[in-house]
Formats: sequence, structure tokens, C-alpha cells
Amino acid sequence: MLDNNISIKTNNPISDNHLNKPKIKLEEVQPFNVVDPTKVIKPQKQDASNQTGQNLYNYNPDSVFEKFIKSLQNSPVFAESARKLILNRQFINNNIKSDPILSTLFKSFLESIEMNDTEILEFLKFQQGTYTKFNGEFFEALRNLLGKTNPDNNDFKTALRNFLRGYDCFVSLDETSKSIEAALNNIERNLPQMLKNSFNEMTNKLIFDDTGNMDKNLDILKNEILPFMGRYISKMNDFGTIKDYVSLLIHNMVRLETASKENFSESMETLFEYIKYNFDFNEKDIEALRLSLLNTYETASNIKNDSIDSFFKLIKSGVTESENLVSKGVMEEMTESLLFSQNVHLPLMHMFLPLNYNGMFMFSELWIGKTYEESADKKKKQEYVQTYKVFITFDIQNLGYFETTLVLKESKLSLDIYVPNNLSSSINKIKDDLVNLLDKNSLSVTNISVQESVKKRRFNEVFSNFIERKIGVDVTI
Repeated sequence: MLDNNISIKTNNPISDNHLNKPKIKLEEVQPFNVVDPTKVIKPQKQDASNQTGQNLYNYNPDSVFEKFIKSLQNSPVFAESARKLILNRQFINNNIKSDPILSTLFKSFLESIEMNDTEILEFLKFQQGTYTKFNGEFFEALRNLLGKTNPDNNDFKTALRNFLRGYDCFVSLDETSKSIEAALNNIERNLPQMLKNSFNEMTNKLIFDDTGNMDKNLDILKNEILPFMGRYISKMNDFGTIKDYVSLLIHNMVRLETASKENFSESMETLFEYIKYNFDFNEKDIEALRLSLLNTYETASNIKNDSIDSFFKLIKSGVTESENLVSKGVMEEMTESLLFSQNVHLPLMHMFLPLNYNGMFMFSELWIGKTYEESADKKKKQEYVQTYKVFITFDIQNLGYFETTLVLKESKLSLDIYVPNNLSSSINKIKDDLVNLLDKNSLSVTNISVQESVKKRRFNEVFSNFIERKIGVDVTI
């Protein structure tokens, strides 16, 4: 048995010189300062509705919403680029009219934005009607059913969510195919030369002009192209541009598979069966619901607007075809701004209006938000009331920049209006004229303020309800 007493001896003999040295008395130091309870101050309660900027958000490094907010602070301002395109004669003459690609498109765009009062209204209604794919009689019926059901009814929500996902992918099939084709082109462009022939042999098998080839395309993508790219990334440790395009490719492959007629039909039948047996719908009601879905889809497919089409065509050509770096940069800024303004993280509706009105050019933006605030009347059964806020900007040729913030709460309307410096001397007259105009149209205003505009504000400075949710992001309008 081993002896449990183990002795350890050092090879360094202890010198008497060390023993004779005076001992240093160590000062006892506490690891942290003791908190005096009498000096503890209760932290102030912060109201999220009054906060703006990044202080509103608790930092979460894994949050997509946090990354979006940071990008939003640095994103280009859409109105600034649009102002160059519509109001800046020097930019137009030097970069647009001298460009062989953009000059014809720009002329067509200017003709399309010559609008009267009726056409302006139709232009805005078109944007409101096409703001989301889920508009129309059919989706209004689904919203009504969702309002009638128990908030904890997860079965109906699951069936509805699966259908909406399938519908979104089904009606976006053309865009998804174009995105896959673009991702493959970008991958091929960044591949080493020695691998391009093998990669092109696989991609040449794909056919994107016929939805009947969806199953064949998916088979090639999943069983040939994706494994090929996986082996390349694994062996070459290429986690740069190619990996980003492969991630985009996978995302669109999932959307392509979800868009198949079989998946969409199955999700639709599941939803209709649930509605039939849980909301007491008879066969006639279900048939009417199917017909409203068909009408909604056909209406959404056929609705067009010449002004919007010409505007987007001009921007797209400027990004992809123009060789003028200045105009190309402006078009890219406008594209990025539009993508941000349509982001699912924004609980706002964004509309814009490029306009030639009676020979005067202008550009306007509208941001519309809805929140729920606690009612001031405690006797009311309804605890919260809807509050609408609208932020409108106008940049008018030879006149200047205007801002208006409109707030509607319980039929009470308030207006804050900012006018350019050259109209500051007429502020009182402007206010009186507005009051008379509102009275003439039987509009009651509780508060109206008119003052000089000293700083152009961005929409995220006016709206402060960009709050990350535990489950999702509030995108209701």
C-alpha cells in the first residue's frame, strides 16, 4: 500500500539573508467600493415613446433588428437623391441628358409625372393598394376571421401563416427565378477560372422561362450545384463573396420549393378546411371565398401605374446600364433607400410623389404610422385608442422645403408645419389661411403650429415606435 504522507522538498535552499529582511505589511484592499445605501438613487423611468435614435434599443449582438437599425442610421436619404433627379438642373444637364441610355427614359419619366388632382390621388392610391401582396377582398375576410377567433388559437394562426407564406412565394415566382439566376451569375463571376467550366455545365441545364421546369430546376440546384459549391467552400475556405451569394441562393431555393403548386394547393386546402369546420362556413361560403381569392390575385396581377413603372425603369437602367458614375451613384442611393423604406422591420407605410404640377416640379414623401395609446377617458370600456401620425415632406421648385406632422387621436387633429426661410415673414398669414381652409372643409383642429424649418428631419426622428418584439416586429398599418 502506498504511503499517504507525501513530502515535497525544494532544490533551492533557503538563504538566511531573506529571513533577516523586514516584512512588508500588506494593505488590505477591498475588491470593490462598498455601496452606501443612503446614496442609492432610484433610476428614472424611461418612456420609450419619447426616445429616439439608438438609445431606444438594448444592444443585442445577435439581433437582426439591431443590425437593421444601425444600417438605417447610415442609409441614403431618398428625398436627397430624388431632388437631384427632379429639381437640380445642373445634375440633370450634366449627367442625365448627356447620357445616351438615360436621356430617353428621363424624358418619358417627366411626361409620366405630369398629373392633375385626380391623377395624384390615383398615384397615391396605387402605392397604398400595392404596398403589400395581402390586399383585397379575400385578405380582408381573413382579417375579419382572425379578429373573431380566440387570441390563443394557435391552430388557426398556423394554418393562416402557412398559407400566407405559400401565397407570397407563389405570386413571387418570377422574381425568385430572376434572383436565383442573378445569384448564379455572380457566383460564376467570382469562381476561380479552373472551376467555371464545370459550374457552367450544371447551370446551363436550368430553364427559367417556364414554370413547368420547377421540379427539374430544383433537382439540379439541390443535387448538383449546391453540393458542388459546398465542396468548394469547404476545401478552399472561401467565406467571402461567394459564400454570401450561396446563402442568397439557398434562401431563394427554399422560396422556389414553397412556391410549387402542390405546396400552395395543400396550404390553401388546409386553411379552407379549418375555416369550414370552425367558422360554420357552408360549401357556398367556401366557394365565394375561393372566388374572392381568384379575383384578388387577378386584380393584383393586372394593376399597373405608368408613372411608377417609368420611375423604376429609369432607376434600374441607371444602376445596371449607365456608364456615368455620378448618375449611377445617385440611382444606387435611391435603390438602397427604397429597399430600406419597404423593410419589414418598419411599422410604417411609405409613399412618395414625384410631380410636375402645372409646370412646377416637386417631390414629396409620406410616412404613415399607427400606434395604440391609453385612452385619457378612464370611463371608456376601451382601454387603448388608435393614434395615427403622418409625416409629409415637400420640396418645391423655386419655393423651398416644407415639413408637416399630422397627428389624429380620437377625432382630434393637430398639425405642426415647417416652412422655408423665405416664407418666415408670412407665418401668421399662412396659419390664418390654413385655419380658414380647414374650417371651410369642416375639419376640426385642436392645435396648429407654423414655424420656420431650420433642419430637415428624417422619418426615424419623427417616429419613435421602432421597438423590437419578443416574437416578431409590429408591421401593422
